[in-house]
Amino acid sequence: MTEQAQVPPGKKGNWGVKIILVIVALLVAVAAYFVLGAILPRWWSDVIAGQIRRDLGASVLVGMFYGFVFTFVPLVIAWQATHKAVKWPLKVVILLVAVAVATPNLLTAGIVFGSSESAHAGQRTLSVDAGFFTTWTAISAVAAAVIFAAVTILWAVWRRRGKQMKALKQAELERVRTAKAAASTEDAGNGTPAGP
Repeated sequence: MTEQAQVPPGKKGNWGVKIILVIVALLVAVAAYFVLGAILPRWWSDVIAGQIRRDLGASVLVGMFYGFVFTFVPLVIAWQATHKAVKWPLKVVILLVAVAVATPNLLTAGIVFGSSESAHAGQRTLSVDAGFFTTWTAISAVAAAVIFAAVTILWAVWRRRGKQMKALKQAELERVRTAKAAASTEDAGNGTPAGP
């Protein structure tokens, strides 16, 4: 007579609690989106206006700085996620860091392209107190993206050329070894006399 083994009951998940937590998280995310959407454009436009103080030269320089640095650096950070040695959880972290570093340009884009009342207030502040800031931020961001793309392409071409040169050198070494081995085998087969 065989005894039937008792199977321990599986760990029961409390689906009700999980669903409630997901709903609460979604509600918090939506509320945070609207609250931040109402606060951040005004705040960021005030920060930029405080840095520039209606100086058109400073407006150009600050716009160039923010546009270039906060586009180029995030692209370099995000590029690290393309390496084969980097696994998926770390890739997500790298991409989140890149987005966090790009925050100044994202805030400026939110003001320029936003349609909320806060974005319109930010647009008015920037147009009055920081005249050329948004224009030079956009120009410098495009320049940074073009330079990053050019550096990436040149880096890929350089690495491919290096691999091709290494393969050619390896092939040349193999050809020389094969020629030497064939020559030594031929000399041994001919039985050339050592001397008179």
